[in-house]
Amino acid sequence: MGAQAFEVLHERAVASVWLSRPNAGNRLLTEEIRELGQALRNAGASPETKVVVLRARGEAFCLGRKPDSGANAPTTAIDVRERVTQPILDLYADIRATPVPVLAAVQGEAKGFGCALIGQCDLAIATESARFSLPEMDGHLPPTLAISAVLGKVPPKRLLHMVYTREVISAADALSMGLVGRVVDAHSLEPALFETVARLTDRNRASLCAIKEYMSAAPYVDPHSAARLASNILSVVLSSPKDV
Repeated sequence: MGAQAFEVLHERAVASVWLSRPNAGNRLLTEEIRELGQALRNAGASPETKVVVLRARGEAFCLGRKPDSGANAPTTAIDVRERVTQPILDLYADIRATPVPVLAAVQGEAKGFGCALIGQCDLAIATESARFSLPEMDGHLPPTLAISAVLGKVPPKRLLHMVYTREVISAADALSMGLVGRVVDAHSLEPALFETVARLTDRNRASLCAIKEYMSAAPYVDPHSAARLASNILSVVLSSPKDV
């Protein structure tokens, strides 16, 4: 597709990963999706990093995945699993495994894979003009991978309505259903992002990682196990050295 799909920039405690093909709607080939996941995870693994920010250049955040075509198109179920679905699932897993919070800053349209990518991130700030959709059923393709990315974050009936009707939802609707955590006007995206990042980076990395680790498991276990896990993780953080 010509230009590089994304770039990674480091500035002290912040790693910024920019989708960098605005003229193509920041669409990603499957192999680039795998590489993006690895880049996010590697960026968050640095001991100095306290937050990974996922951003996009241009008018759209991400218009989805660009399918392989012609001779490169998968032809068997195994091919589809290994070359299409697994790289996407690997990206989701890499975001979950990134030890620090992954924060998406969203402007413009987030469509299909782009919408699911935001849902998989830990935090998301969107402009009022941002739009979100899961239009895969336009082509009779059930977006089960995208659904898996937002399970537990979006109420099932709201999610199913979005999937079945292919409705494009506003940033306000995305906020009300939990797909994003904050909505601001276009001119306030940079200040809001700066403010949020500042409130993360002034905390020690161990505490930030502890919250993500806890939330990756606690919602899926029984209340007693969730409480014991909370106690154990807190004990580890309280008895560990603080950041300098």
